Amino acid sequence: MNNSWNWAGRYVAVIVVTLILAAALGSMDLFEKTAVFSGKLNAAHLVRFLGYATALSAFWLLAQRAEIFLRQRQGRWSFLRHFMLPVASLIFVAAAYSVLLLVLKPFLEGSLHNIYNWFFIIAILAVAGWLVMAVLNQSTPLTEAFTSAGNSNGKVCPSCGAGSEAEARFCKSCGHDLAVPG
Repeated sequence: MNNSWNWAGRYVAVIVVTLILAAALGSMDLFEKTAVFSGKLNAAHLVRFLGYATALSAFWLLAQRAEIFLRQRQGRWSFLRHFMLPVASLIFVAAAYSVLLLVLKPFLEGSLHNIYNWFFIIAILAVAGWLVMAVLNQSTPLTEAFTSAGNSNGKVCPSCGAGSEAEARFCKSCGHDLAVPG
């Protein structure tokens, strides 16, 4: 792994540890048998909620940090920064539905549960729309990256990451002189 990506390991460690702790503590008898709110909610649900919510938050922060990191670096795959937050947000919102239910389900009855469901349906569709727009806006570099990935005869611009023909002198995207390194 490239040393410049070492920071990602800290986020992954936090995600793994919080998921393990949430599962382990949430399955203990002490937490299962201890309840609040007239027995509607037990400590196991609370500790799972806190652990899973922390892991989800760390996951989203990891994506945000990766987006910033890719924005600062110029290279062939730097355009992927445009997809980091939409993809992470879609996963976050979809998983948050179940995580929030850990503590809200005992209090949601009938129409309130239906409103809760519709809130998440609308949120998931909105974030999915954001992802589709990101793909649409980045379709050119995305297509170039995948079509030039198998083309060992082409050149990759060190400035913007766009692919060019092997005989090209200048980048067709940014005009960088391909004969001059970096």
